[in-house]
Amino acid sequence: MKRILLGTTMFAGLLLAGAAQAADMPLKAGPRAELVYSSWAGFYLGIHGGYGWGHVNFDEDISPFNNPRPKGGLVGGHAGYLWQWSNWVGGLEIDYSAASLKQDQSVLLGETTVTATLSSKIDALGSARARLGWLWTPNLLAYGTAGVGWARSKVTSTDAQDFASSAESSFGWVAGAGLEYQFANNWRLRAEYLHYDFGTVSYFAGEDNANLRVDVVRGALSFKF
Repeated sequence: MKRILLGTTMFAGLLLAGAAQAADMPLKAGPRAELVYSSWAGFYLGIHGGYGWGHVNFDEDISPFNNPRPKGGLVGGHAGYLWQWSNWVGGLEIDYSAASLKQDQSVLLGETTVTATLSSKIDALGSARARLGWLWTPNLLAYGTAGVGWARSKVTSTDAQDFASSAESSFGWVAGAGLEYQFANNWRLRAEYLHYDFGTVSYFAGEDNANLRVDVVRGALSFKF
């Protein structure tokens, strides 16, 4: 009987010692969780609005006027499609904006009371662009964009004897960059800057040529389907 009790006691002691040793051993870390990126791929529609300023630089001296600098607000819509490769996102987008970028200049001619005016306006902008960006976080995209731009601009001059107006549609290039944040799975907020360059635009049946450029900052809200 003493032998049985002694053997039982020794066996229990060994079990307790093994359990204590196992408790002191470091636990093996589990596999590291991979960063899961939100799905950005798919078709989207949105609206945007912002502020723009233009540069209309005539080839010839237009004194007593200055080269026009029209500026003002714009609002419009856009549509696009994105593809996603891990944290790279790229796609295509088209947009149209109704704009009210304008400037009016007036001067007195000589010592007379005759007033001459020069008005410039950009009333529409559009583009078709490629986009490519990097997801800094699963929901924050930093991107660059470039493509073809379009604008409708108008220049009007008046004095006591004359009235002349010229409206032109122009094509050029556009490039920019922005940040876009995706929330609630399908909604996106965006802030971006775009620069348009339309090269030389001929007004008044080719009598006056000017270099036309436009800069735009705008915010946007989009929904992904």
